[in-house]
Amino acid sequence: MGFGINDILVVISIVVRCLNSHNSVGLYFQSLTEARCAAPAVFRLIDEGNEARINEVDIWTENTESIDNINGDIKFDSVNFSYPSRKEASVLHNLSLIARAGQTTALVGSSGCGKSTCISLLLRYYEPSSNRITINGRAITDYNIKHLRQNIGVVSQEPIVFGVSIYENIRFGKVNATQAEIEQAAQQANAHDFIMQLPNKYETIVGERGILLSGGEKQRIALARALVKQPTILLLDEATSALDIVSEKIVQEALNRACEDRTAIVVAHRLTTIQNAHQIYVLDNGTVIEQGTHETLMATQDGKYQAMVKLQQIEKIDDDMDNMISIEKPVEEDKKPIFEQSRLLSDSKIVDVEKGFQYCSIPTQRHQVLINSLLVLLLGVILLVLRFIQHAAFAISGSKLTQRICSKFFACLLHQEIAYFDRPENSSGAISVRLSSDASAIRDMIGARLGFICEAIALWVFGTLLGCFVSWQLTMITFCPLFILVSILYANMSINMRLNKKPDQIIVYASS
Repeated sequence: MGFGINDILVVISIVVRCLNSHNSVGLYFQSLTEARCAAPAVFRLIDEGNEARINEVDIWTENTESIDNINGDIKFDSVNFSYPSRKEASVLHNLSLIARAGQTTALVGSSGCGKSTCISLLLRYYEPSSNRITINGRAITDYNIKHLRQNIGVVSQEPIVFGVSIYENIRFGKVNATQAEIEQAAQQANAHDFIMQLPNKYETIVGERGILLSGGEKQRIALARALVKQPTILLLDEATSALDIVSEKIVQEALNRACEDRTAIVVAHRLTTIQNAHQIYVLDNGTVIEQGTHETLMATQDGKYQAMVKLQQIEKIDDDMDNMISIEKPVEEDKKPIFEQSRLLSDSKIVDVEKGFQYCSIPTQRHQVLINSLLVLLLGVILLVLRFIQHAAFAISGSKLTQRICSKFFACLLHQEIAYFDRPENSSGAISVRLSSDASAIRDMIGARLGFICEAIALWVFGTLLGCFVSWQLTMITFCPLFILVSILYANMSINMRLNKKPDQIIVYASS
């Protein structure tokens, strides 16, 4: 049975198609390798969340009594506590204190003494390591956690304000609040007057994290949000420590008004704000060392509270002297290159092209055909291995370059002026999107795509030189459709870039 030239061309065509299919396998190896590297960290994070000491689902669905009005004395009964991440370091040691109903109780002390930890335990963010906390003689674990938190208003040192209207920010405290209830809460928080002076009043957009408002205004909005649900318990965690003197006075007046007829627990750094408290507890290393009113504690000689008050009076005098002089220094921005040129080498393949074929009917030539077929098969196996090495090398280089770009980009952001972040296109969400998407796009470009580009350029140059050597006339003829194809691809790429600009802007806006 003889073989003609047409049979040989069919076989060669099939072999070439098979080799092309083998070449595309390398892309899947790269994706599989990246997935295998990323999966362990993700699964580890999921497993750690499932193994938390406190099961959030169990807490929310626990069989407890629902009481709408939770009021009464709050008592810490010899409470011990240590954070789950640092179980060896105890934060509270047999802490015992009582916050009387309808009175203001202040917690003072140095940093790390356990003041804010008491607030977290009362909100049931954590559970005491031993003993219990009671409200009106009942353990807080007997109350439904949802109803417990609905009866507690919290104002922290750094108020959380969202990039929506003032009305929506206050309504977050009570989703079914009416306009009258929101205005009443704003009046109690000394916020109604400055809100009415704004162009859109309660519909004024405050910007991302309330950037369009001052610190005192944000704090008053946060207080109004806490008061709109009419809580019976009010927790103030250093609510005025980050404010200037003028804002502190306005906010403190609102806080004093809000604490009336409520059980209030105040964590204070500035001791001048808690002089009118009914009871003051001085904490040190997680335990109470002094307690009493401001007058009784000041009368205690060599007491901790007395020393803290005198120290703050001296610091206030120094601050007043410093505020008399304002020095502004220009900030020079170091310009450092983010990207550095790098050369990436690509393996080029050389393919021998037979100039002609002869009939294979002669028995002496069949042996040569078999050898050539085996060589082609061997070439396919070698090409498969080289493809795997190529994609692995480009994947590693792409990952390292992505890490370097992210660190350089982030370092460059830290050197920007404050006004740079006031622009809408430079919000935290937009910057996060750019950090993730731009670096990923560069990684994809440096990875398999760059390998294909280098390979295509090498083949194009080699093919052109070989074509000119064999027949330059035929080579020039093939260049005509090639130029047309390149022009079409360039036009398509330009159109896609213009069409993708608007979706990218929408993504940035949605992330801000």
